[in-house]
Amino acid sequence: MTARARSHLRALGFANVVHDDQDFFVRVRDKKFMASIDLIWDNPPYTTPDMKERVLRALAASGKPFAMLLPISILHVAFVRDVVDMAHVQAIVPRRAWVKKRGTEDKELPFKYLCWFCFKAKLARDLLFAEDEDGADGD
Repeated sequence: MTARARSHLRALGFANVVHDDQDFFVRVRDKKFMASIDLIWDNPPYTTPDMKERVLRALAASGKPFAMLLPISILHVAFVRDVVDMAHVQAIVPRRAWVKKRGTEDKELPFKYLCWFCFKAKLARDLLFAEDEDGADGD
């Protein structure tokens, strides 16, 4: 999360936004820290498919609601159905997602269709389509 994202969340009324450089796998097992948060919202760097699965398994084991920016194909991956109760899964589909990896300016990214994979978020609907800030539909 960038400082801009943190400021935006605070402007929306989220007073306690945690953004620090600590080991996720240590932090998610810290019972005191986990008791102090309501939702995990992140777009961590997934270096390998195994890392993506490891992060999702740790989040599911934490029992906390979470939202992670992932390729939309995550909704079809078998291990996800084994890890989370799909009755608690919701998705937010952005109209546009600007993804840029460092050092890959001229390379095609392995995915371009993303969603916020939400678990236990208690959103108004299971599938939401986010609009651009300027109201454009992204076409």
